[in-house]
Amino acid sequence: MNGRLKNTGGFTMVEMIIVLSAFLMLSVTSVFLFAPQNDVLAKELFFNQLESDLLYSQQYAISHQEQVTVRFLPEYHAYYIRGTDYRAPYLIERYYSADVLVEQGTMKFLFHYMPDGNIDSFGSFYVTAGSKRFRMMILIGKGRFYVVEE
Repeated sequence: MNGRLKNTGGFTMVEMIIVLSAFLMLSVTSVFLFAPQNDVLAKELFFNQLESDLLYSQQYAISHQEQVTVRFLPEYHAYYIRGTDYRAPYLIERYYSADVLVEQGTMKFLFHYMPDGNIDSFGSFYVTAGSKRFRMMILIGKGRFYVVEE
């Protein structure tokens, strides 16, 4: 040995800074790339859940031969569904993302499924999720509905 110790087991400060800055750049880039996906997922979740809940409401009204009430509470980001017995708990009480805004259109935020499965009123309301706005149309008669992007 010539008396000098050689340290080859670690990284230099420059190497650490380069690796950390590359990691930081990838992290920041991924946040901006995946942020729009949040809007898409919030919209998909809202509409899928609402569709399931409305179909359940219609089936409940038919099978129990009673009127079922659907009411939106947009100020609380919620809606509920209940039968005719107001002492009983809600059939469904659903809260949705604050990123989803529901606005009144030609339809009130309260409508009913009748015992034959038909709906008592029809019209539309608007749903905004992220930068996209949708119109949900509820048709007269059999309680059918569809969504179109505005």
